[in-house]
Amino acid sequence: MTLRNLTMQESFPLAYQQDLLKKQSEHFVNKSIAHGAFERGYENLPTELNSDTNLPLSLDSNPPRLLIGTYVKNHWRVILASIVVGGVIWYVIDNQIKKSNRKKRLHN
Repeated sequence: MTLRNLTMQESFPLAYQQDLLKKQSEHFVNKSIAHGAFERGYENLPTELNSDTNLPLSLDSNPPRLLIGTYVKNHWRVILASIVVGGVIWYVIDNQIKKSNRKKRLHN
C-alpha cells in the first residue's frame, strides 16, 4: 500500500488560510487604492496560493472578511509612520501660512 504525500493545504490548513487571507487583503487594498473604488478590489481576487500541487481553495471555506483590517494589522508600522510624518508636515505648513497671513495684516 502506497500513500500519497499530503499537500501544504492539507498539512497546515490554518496557516494556508492565513497566508491566503494576507495575499487577498493586500490585493484588495492595493487595487482599491489604485483605482479609487472598493468594487475594483474584488476583481481577480486570488483564490489559491501558488504551490506544487496548485489546489484551489475549498468551496466550503469562509469568504475573506475584514480585508482592510488584515492589511492594517500587517502594515501598521508604515501606516503609523506616514500619519506622524504627515501630521508634522501639515503642522509646519499650517504655521507658515498663519505667519504669512499675520505679516500681510500688519503691513496693510
